[in-house]
Amino acid sequence: MIEDWDGDDESEAGRFLPLYILVNGRTTPRNSSLDLATQVIALAADATRLEPEYLQILNRCGNWISIAEIGAYLHIPLTIVKVMVDVLLEQGYLDSGSPAQQRVVDPALLGAVLAGLERL
Repeated sequence: MIEDWDGDDESEAGRFLPLYILVNGRTTPRNSSLDLATQVIALAADATRLEPEYLQILNRCGNWISIAEIGAYLHIPLTIVKVMVDVLLEQGYLDSGSPAQQRVVDPALLGAVLAGLERL
């Protein structure tokens, strides 16, 4: 979790890094379609070169999760989370979409749902 800094270099907050440095001063994501409901998931990639704050986001993205949820879990302002997620998407660490876009393993289940809907 990114800790709050109380102004004391000797504080227990540990690593202090202003959030604007993490996003290179960007205030908006380049991908204008990102919103707080956008779902993301981590991809298999070597993340050893990432800053710890980006690793925290990746660790939360083992399953589909919204940008708003990431901000809530990590206590990061949502505008910063959107930009950080955008950076991770650009660099191939995350994929965006929704869980519903995953391939359905059982076509018979889809057939049963369709048959049920047709009976309505």
